[in-house]
Amino acid sequence: MSQERFIRCPHCGLPHEASATECPIEGKAIERKPVSKKLQPPPSSPVWKTPIPDPDSEIDNDPSPSVTRLFGMVLDDKYRIDELIGKGGMGVVYRGEHQRLKKPVAIKVLLRGHEEGSVAQRRFEREARAAGGLGHPNICQAFDIGNLPDGSPYLVMELLEGRTLADRLAIEGPLPLEEACDVLADVLSALHAAHEGSIVHRDLKPDNVFLTPKGAKLLDFGVSRKIDENTMRVTRTGAVVGTPSYLAPEQARGDGDVDRRADLWAAGVLLYETLTGMLPFTASNYNALLVKILTRKPTPPSHIRPAISPELEQVILKAMAFERDDRFADAATMREALLEARAQPPGVAPIPSEILERSERFTREDTHETLDD
Repeated sequence: MSQERFIRCPHCGLPHEASATECPIEGKAIERKPVSKKLQPPPSSPVWKTPIPDPDSEIDNDPSPSVTRLFGMVLDDKYRIDELIGKGGMGVVYRGEHQRLKKPVAIKVLLRGHEEGSVAQRRFEREARAAGGLGHPNICQAFDIGNLPDGSPYLVMELLEGRTLADRLAIEGPLPLEEACDVLADVLSALHAAHEGSIVHRDLKPDNVFLTPKGAKLLDFGVSRKIDENTMRVTRTGAVVGTPSYLAPEQARGDGDVDRRADLWAAGVLLYETLTGMLPFTASNYNALLVKILTRKPTPPSHIRPAISPELEQVILKAMAFERDDRFADAATMREALLEARAQPPGVAPIPSEILERSERFTREDTHETLDD
């Protein structure tokens, strides 16, 4: 949590603006204490400077070529693999270079689960098609696809310098109001392009938003789906796909006609989290979380961060309307409303006690509840 912009309230346990002298929830005075420099987060290194894994690590024992032995390899006489950017359970991403153009690139290699027809392979190919075909400045671009000698597929992508929104929130906490709006405006611009290309992303979350000096980029179309051109919906009955905390009610139910408005719900959750540092719904297990999504309304974000204006709050709550017909019609409309709300002055009105009594209260423990994807 950034000590310059926010202060953790000792009474309600929630983050308030650093200038606050009184808790807007409890109405009690906030005592100021000097902050030790030891509590400040350490300066972060560039995201691509991830340490090279230990030779005895699990991924290096994979029968496919090991992570370290790929360093220096030239793929298809064009792409040289230089150093590690990051790794996951199924594969890794390298920093590389197009040798003829002397252009830096990112090279994503699927080292596991890439058997013909596997889920991992289908997702990998789906990401390549989506990222390569949309051509939008707020979507990480894909340039090429191929295979290593052992058959492991690789994807050549735009090299991004910066960090994910998830990393930024973990280090600093909620973003400044205007910056949060700018990030989501970029995300909505990317979603609009995807939707116009008949693609529903279905997995919008902070890990899939990358912050660069030139703006936000939407990542990972691995679980995206094409929209039926006649119904404008994805038809796959009974499948719950996506990260649980960002699922729209129709996704949580496993409905077979999910459309682009599910992405708008997730954008509302993302904006809520980026502004407050908290998720609108948390639970200790998957089923309990789905029940909350299907039966409860989110606590208005201004109850957590009173500086959120009524106009900005309305954008979030409309995006997260339970009935999708009550949400924004499309990402472009939501983006326009967001930018209009961004121009409004911060909210300053106190929260009426009768509203507080009716709303679901967040506790300090709620802010630390997690749920695995």
